[in-house]
Amino acid sequence: MTTSAHKAKKAAAKKKVAAKNSSLNPLLKSCGVRELRQSASKILDQVKDGVVFEITEHGVPVARLVPITKSLYEEYIAAGLIIPAENPITRFEMPTFKLKGKKTSTELLMEIRAEARY
Repeated sequence: MTTSAHKAKKAAAKKKVAAKNSSLNPLLKSCGVRELRQSASKILDQVKDGVVFEITEHGVPVARLVPITKSLYEEYIAAGLIIPAENPITRFEMPTFKLKGKKTSTELLMEIRAEARY
């Protein structure tokens, strides 16, 4: 196969992929790896606006760029992969007090820990 015939075949494959993607979902676009490298910021701006990009390599889809709508934690809860705690622990706040006397901070910490055990 000659080089020009090979290029024509690749171009036809890309048009098929793009046509297929646009007919299924108007917010799904396709771009090649080279185009992604050359105009990454423009593509990311569109992804932020809700457009899903399918990244192709030689006309074959290899990845998808999808906007993040909620945190991974929320997605895992919605999918049932994790169960949220019934009684979540409140945030720990560092104690704020001045050292009094001749004891070092290590000695005071050891005393506080010993009191907390019993």
